[in-house]
Amino acid sequence: MGIKILLVDDNEELLKLYSIFLRRYDVLLAKNGREAVEIYKKESPNLVIMDIKMPVMDGIEATKLIKEFDSEAKIIGATAYHDKYVEEMVSAGALEVLKKPFKYRDLLNIIEKYT
Repeated sequence: MGIKILLVDDNEELLKLYSIFLRRYDVLLAKNGREAVEIYKKESPNLVIMDIKMPVMDGIEATKLIKEFDSEAKIIGATAYHDKYVEEMVSAGALEVLKKPFKYRDLLNIIEKYT
């Protein structure tokens, strides 16, 4: 069984692009934090790449809920609002936060680092 990565972003075009780039992995997709929590509980992915600003439930709240469910969860935040949310996302349990837009290589480096 391959490495499972849960990609969470409210931008569906971006999700499609990420899933094409990461086709060598078992990619799961969620459009908001609530979906991410549900999918995490069912699928137990190896790594979560979590957008922070999303409708329904933001990435900070979703990270807290996932970490309550699984304290070992590996979650990486992703945001264009880097300066504003990094501390809050890390406090919620994220390992680190990627600044959007990020390069494909940066994404691969993160995956390799934590899986």
